[in-house]
Amino acid sequence: MKRRIVLVGDYNRSDFLYVASLLHTEVEFYFIEFINEHFFKNKECLKFGQVIYWKNFSNAYDLINKIRPDTIIFYFIESYNHVALNVAARAIGIPTIHLEHGLRFKSESLFKESNHWERSVNRLKKLSHVDHLYDRYAGRMFFWKTIKKSEQREKEFLDLYYSVRKRNSIQSTFEKIRNPLRLADRYISFSPLIFDYHKKTEGLPDDYPVCYVGIPFFDHFAKWRSLEMAGKNILFIDQPLYEQKILGWTIDYKKEFVTKLCRVTQALDKKLYIKPHPWNEKSGYEGVSGDVIMAGDEWEQIIPDINVVLGFSSTLLMPFMAMDHITCFTLEMHPEKADINYSDFLLQSKACEPVYNFEELKTKLIDLESCHLQQKKHKAHFIENWMYKFDGNSSQRLRKVLLKNEAV
Repeated sequence: MKRRIVLVGDYNRSDFLYVASLLHTEVEFYFIEFINEHFFKNKECLKFGQVIYWKNFSNAYDLINKIRPDTIIFYFIESYNHVALNVAARAIGIPTIHLEHGLRFKSESLFKESNHWERSVNRLKKLSHVDHLYDRYAGRMFFWKTIKKSEQREKEFLDLYYSVRKRNSIQSTFEKIRNPLRLADRYISFSPLIFDYHKKTEGLPDDYPVCYVGIPFFDHFAKWRSLEMAGKNILFIDQPLYEQKILGWTIDYKKEFVTKLCRVTQALDKKLYIKPHPWNEKSGYEGVSGDVIMAGDEWEQIIPDINVVLGFSSTLLMPFMAMDHITCFTLEMHPEKADINYSDFLLQSKACEPVYNFEELKTKLIDLESCHLQQKKHKAHFIENWMYKFDGNSSQRLRKVLLKNEAV
């Protein structure tokens, strides 16, 4: 009989489905994150399991009793319903795991309060649509009914969580509530340094149990780690800075940015590949011109044709920083300047370096060999500390932890 796992996270994102794609022949997966069907956009998850919704269950105990999971895996434990499900599982004795997805680099200086409120208002507008007002109500009642079904210890914690969270950001909530009921039983992390970061941002205790596996969804990149012959072209890995209203990005600035980037690569007679983030709006690329290719689903196949990768603060930059033939630059060119570089967590490794304007980018691309030699000195140390291992076997280590409960 197959094990049953409830996977809590945005299953519309293909990268969040990695663990399900890895284990679906051995595990019966149930995906949950949204109130109702309105938010279900990507049917890829149906290849690996089935989707369930908060509205279909009276409370967290009801969900557990009906699905009967062997394990519950969370990518984040942040929303009221996330916390309710984790508390109920721990009370019943269902193992819960916080599975690391990516390094979520956030600094309070990067997010303006007005943007926070604007995002909240936009979410409320979507949720208040008449077609699913009742489902939204049912989703909120899931939390309140979980409180009513809970024993005194869990009830007091959930009341506390609600009272703190409704007045504070998630980061402030983590700082104010240091209760083990807010946390999963254990954490599966990529590497020691990344776990140290999450340990601070999520308020994890010093003795919190953690297992390191490396980065499973980068396993397929390992075959290019020591590529002897490579092309001379450039990959730009985008992020939704405009879409998330970070650091003053607007649609007009985005179009101007893309246009200037194309001019630099054209001037150097380089082909430019652009890898959009899943949240990037297509309108931001209206400035694309020249020898530019928008990378599609099979975008990894371009790796032998590039020797430079450009980007912002993205976990996806990490496998490229580990490859011998790649020189990596972070583009610190934002309308609003922060106290620290947006990509600071990557830059600390010295396996990539920042550029602050397009003239500097052009200069460094011309003098690429010098930049590459400097970065290459730090690649082995970067792998050890930030990726744990870059051997293509992270998925095997993850499988052992989740299926056999083996230490790795």
